[in-house]
Amino acid sequence: MKLDNFDTSSLINENGLDFEDQHGTSIYIIKSQYNQKLVNSISCSVRRTLAELGITSDEIGIQTIPGGVFELILAIKRIINLRVTKPDIVIAIGCIIKGDTQHYEFLSSTVINAIRNISLETDTPIINGIITTETLQQAIDRVGTKMNKGKDLAETAINIKDYYRKLKDNE
Repeated sequence: MKLDNFDTSSLINENGLDFEDQHGTSIYIIKSQYNQKLVNSISCSVRRTLAELGITSDEIGIQTIPGGVFELILAIKRIINLRVTKPDIVIAIGCIIKGDTQHYEFLSSTVINAIRNISLETDTPIINGIITTETLQQAIDRVGTKMNKGKDLAETAINIKDYYRKLKDNE
């Protein structure tokens, strides 16, 4: 089913956002290219909310990884391990919509478990922004202004970052 056949007016667009080429170190957003309109809606909402919460563009790094959510796994690990300054937190963004095969179940489980393992191995909080839905309409509802998953991800990232800062201050 094509996205063009759905009402996407609730999706958040990138107007006024200029973070795309920034390579900050505090919060790093890694997003998949597959289901691009949906993923970009989440990413835009994350960035807009972070800006509203006082995070500047030089504190945010962002990369779009060719492919789908499976390709995010290695990209997340490399960004954490290969950067001179490890990001405080990573937000992984992608979208998996169930099809007619079991691919959805295998992919969802594999990606979520891999992200968890990378977080534990690298001692880096990774916010799971991988949307998994049964239908395209559910995905549109979840990532658009109706449920605004991006806002939730940004607020979670800030809260986790603050939590870990407090833990470090108490060591």
